[in-house]
Amino acid sequence: MKYQNPIIPGFYPDPSICKKGDDYYLVTSSFEFFPGVPIFHSKDLVNWNRIGHCLTRKSQLDLENISASKGIYAATIRYNQHDDLFYMVTTNTTKIGNFFVYAGDPAGEWSDPILVDQKGIDPSLYFDEDGTAHFVSNDRDRSVYKSGFLMAPINLKTGVFLEKPAPIWGGIGQNSPEAPHIYKRNNWYYQIVAEGGTELNHMVTIARSRSLYGQYESCPFNPILTHQNQKGHLIQATGHADLIEDDEGYWWAVFLAYRQTHQYFHHLGRETFLAPVEWVDDWPIINGGKAIEIDMNLDVKKDVIQNIQTPYQTNFSKWDFNWVYLRNPNESCYEFTEEGLYLTGNEYNLSDIANPAFLGIRQNHLKGKVEFDMKFDPTANNEEAGVSVFYKFDAHFDIFVKRMDDQNYLCFRKVVGDIVHMEAKLPIKCSDITIIIYAEPLKYCMYAIVEKQEIKLGEALTRHVSTEAHELGFTGVFYAIYASGNGCTSQSKALFTRAAIKI
Repeated sequence: MKYQNPIIPGFYPDPSICKKGDDYYLVTSSFEFFPGVPIFHSKDLVNWNRIGHCLTRKSQLDLENISASKGIYAATIRYNQHDDLFYMVTTNTTKIGNFFVYAGDPAGEWSDPILVDQKGIDPSLYFDEDGTAHFVSNDRDRSVYKSGFLMAPINLKTGVFLEKPAPIWGGIGQNSPEAPHIYKRNNWYYQIVAEGGTELNHMVTIARSRSLYGQYESCPFNPILTHQNQKGHLIQATGHADLIEDDEGYWWAVFLAYRQTHQYFHHLGRETFLAPVEWVDDWPIINGGKAIEIDMNLDVKKDVIQNIQTPYQTNFSKWDFNWVYLRNPNESCYEFTEEGLYLTGNEYNLSDIANPAFLGIRQNHLKGKVEFDMKFDPTANNEEAGVSVFYKFDAHFDIFVKRMDDQNYLCFRKVVGDIVHMEAKLPIKCSDITIIIYAEPLKYCMYAIVEKQEIKLGEALTRHVSTEAHELGFTGVFYAIYASGNGCTSQSKALFTRAAIKI
């Protein structure tokens, strides 16, 4: 069996997986972007198709005025055979805390949130053989060294605990223990944990017990997955794993990691990876104890052919699963038509912690070419619209048309922390613009085609939109279209008619 990692490239961190029959479903974190918690489907664990999002309504997901990398943290998805429902449990860190939603069809509408009165993040549900549901998060008594995470049986209709939460195993003592998941195999209960922080020291540890709430013994060769000593490796920060057994009896781990560019920097975000799991003396060994690679060549007899990703293109006649809004969208800003997407700027811009007129698609690959066709003829000063290489409010590169001093200009701007630099500012009269971005591992090259003339606007370093160049963040880069009135609602609409991504 051969395949390439990451199996879901780009900003898709904290993967969780479950199965019903021969169908696999996987969810990831989404933070400040809407809809929340993307969900994927697969038949073979290697080829994944996005089928929707779990949180598609504001009644499920309030993201108003939340800061970057807040909002929806790690989610867990589980199938409960006792009621034939899927459950997704997560945390809105800025608003309502821990909650879960459920659905009969993962690709359909999910329920409104059922709140759970327990603190902590990265919650999980475990359905025992007797049908009892148990809720666990990384909530614990922080005054006690290596104290365990809190878990209790829960009423799935109300979210109320049936017993007082009790501490179970909480890791080996590394910093930031989180992401507890429970499994049962060969009459052993296992608790898997992420530790070390979701940076270079990230790791996966595990313990087992003969009873669900019993004394857990730590695996003698913990951590069972880490790249903390793989300084020069392309793949870094492996951790936050979830385990699954396939129909042929093989076990697998899905987990997050990132691809670094030059040492210590990454900008695509944390991505979803896959590795095989063997059991030795009832302990799991991930990828034979070896480092995780991009090209995986396994001694596993599975007939799986990984699909080659094809170029993506849209005419913006309708919204699709690939695109997300920044926080809850102001619906009046977006008008999908057969001509394309009419985008009307509101008072907010990309540097505001708010909900500007914004639609973004994740950058999935370190190399590629992106093209956008737009028409924009602003009539009021300060109106602007264009394309952004967007990481967060204080880290983005923007190619746009803006009206200033009663003249329209084609501009290229870099926003890096508290530095705002206008790299290019060219007067234009044409309203039809093609914006082109060439992505390389270390830089972006920005171009525009105006009146059939290609103009190079400048270059920008990828490390300036990386996690390591800013206050710790958990997301990744988007290619985004946007519009702004910079303090007031725009009188002019921008029309986006095409986006094309080639790798």
